Amino acid sequence: MPAEQEDYIKRQIDQMGQVLGKILAGFTGFKACGQVNQGIEAAGRALTAELGLNFDDLALIPAESFLTTLLETKKFSENNFEKLAELMFLVAEELKGGNTGGVQMKNLYGRALIIFEILDQTSSTYSYDRHSKIEKIRKVL
Repeated sequence: MPAEQEDYIKRQIDQMGQVLGKILAGFTGFKACGQVNQGIEAAGRALTAELGLNFDDLALIPAESFLTTLLETKKFSENNFEKLAELMFLVAEELKGGNTGGVQMKNLYGRALIIFEILDQTSSTYSYDRHSKIEKIRKVL
């Protein structure tokens, strides 16, 4: 692969990481202000703009092809996967507290679990936070 193309792909991956970081920060800000629904909507719009997928789309991707589908975008690094899983986990947590979104909640938890488990197996560092989220998701599912 030419160096020019590698640089372009690396820039795309870095940009995705920055976008996911901003989405997480924005969602956390909305949550802190008690505006969770607005945070979920804003995060969904940002994901759609960046990935062409919103939370509904992510929840509907079959578990068997979930990682393959995301890897095909060529915008993910380990850090980006972690941020996406964190975002799906936080949205699922919020849906769990409400009366609606039970199927979407379970699907988002399931997709986050897939990513967290893969990262847990492949990461060179142990993350207590990730491990506790894996346990929490398993209890819910």
